[in-house]
Amino acid sequence: MLIIIGFLFSVFISVLICLPMRMSGLVFIDFPSALLTLICLFFFFFTSKSGSIIGRYIKSSFKKDYNYTRAELLSLSMAIKNTVKFSLATGGFGFLTGLIASLEAARKEDLGVNVAVSLVSVFYAIIVSYIIFFPVQAWAENKLNAMGE
Repeated sequence: MLIIIGFLFSVFISVLICLPMRMSGLVFIDFPSALLTLICLFFFFFTSKSGSIIGRYIKSSFKKDYNYTRAELLSLSMAIKNTVKFSLATGGFGFLTGLIASLEAARKEDLGVNVAVSLVSVFYAIIVSYIIFFPVQAWAENKLNAMGE
């Protein structure tokens, strides 16, 4: 539920940012960058323990009145921290890949557009990390603090 709210909040913020600058939302859409970011993130989820921990959190978040244990909250917080790190690394990898590709076909007229497209993968990584996963981590840490030491 928290992830859905985070996604809707990110869409709302994106619209607020784009309207005053008179930019269309199409500036931020690049299918290869999104695919690179999402495929790497899904690969991370399926191959790491963090993915199974986050999957258990998503399943249990739809149960009414589910009480999390301290160990579950600690593991969720660490899993989210690892996911944020991996997601940002994926954005950096996408940027470097796009930069290499744009410098390979280096014509002065197209260089700015190609570099902008390569930066979109960093934008996607930041959105995924701090708009979707960071609120979940903050929620888990707030619950831990409420439980006390």
